[in-house]
Amino acid sequence: MIDKLAVIILNYNSYDDTLKLIHSIEEYDSGICIIVVDNLSEKEERQKLLAIKDRCILVLLNENGGYAAGNNVGIKKAIELGYETFLLANSDTYLISSHAISECYAYMKKNNIGILGPKMINESGEDISGCICVDKYGRTKHIFTDNISNSESLVGAFLFIDKQVVNKIGFIREFYFLYREETDYCVRAYNNGIKIVYYPLVTIVHKSAATTKNVSNYYYHRNMFIFARENFKLGSFYLAFLYFPRFIFLSIKMICSDSALNEKSRNIKQLWCAFFDGVRNVRGKKKLEYKV
Repeated sequence: MIDKLAVIILNYNSYDDTLKLIHSIEEYDSGICIIVVDNLSEKEERQKLLAIKDRCILVLLNENGGYAAGNNVGIKKAIELGYETFLLANSDTYLISSHAISECYAYMKKNNIGILGPKMINESGEDISGCICVDKYGRTKHIFTDNISNSESLVGAFLFIDKQVVNKIGFIREFYFLYREETDYCVRAYNNGIKIVYYPLVTIVHKSAATTKNVSNYYYHRNMFIFARENFKLGSFYLAFLYFPRFIFLSIKMICSDSALNEKSRNIKQLWCAFFDGVRNVRGKKKLEYKV
């Protein structure tokens, strides 16, 4: 049954992490199709990727369209090759136990689940996943549990998606560029009656924001506005009023942090750029102080 599943790894200047993930799959769950999609990494990184082309299907993109665009290419390639389930695995994740992927896949198929996610921990062993609940204002909250649970949304760093979901709601929406795309996808699936399950009997390690830390403040916070606008039909004035106190709080927190002065300045600048772009409904890739 596992021969109907393809692992899609989106790579962006993260060869070492991608290689570690591939090693862990080969060690703990060998024989699974791996598709590596490179989101226009730097030249030296791309040269390194050529060394693993015999261990995976390698797709080299000519532009960086973001998380959703890259994964959509991988999903389309998997469908073209006849696969029916897709595991979207961030390059900064890796397996730490045998048959992790095949166990998730078997449970998913047995119970007719559309989207499934395992438990994820950081390298310090802290739980960073759980079920995600979304309120009527588009705000998200993690509920940590060790029980298999139905959920409204899941963390997207290691996400199993059945082809039935793609057939019903289409591909991941690409206008977010980075962050919130998987929440948007899960919520749309949930609202269309698709079963979403958190499966904590399998644990994956995730090095959070390993490839996006320089721009995460901007995209994560800007895309809160897009997500709320798209899924809850909230207007710009209401969103500005709703989120303004949060941005004040985050700014104070950044000022009081132990970060270097230039890092504080960059983060605060990105934060308020995110606020005003969110209010103005700016979408897609943004030219920032640090390139993506």
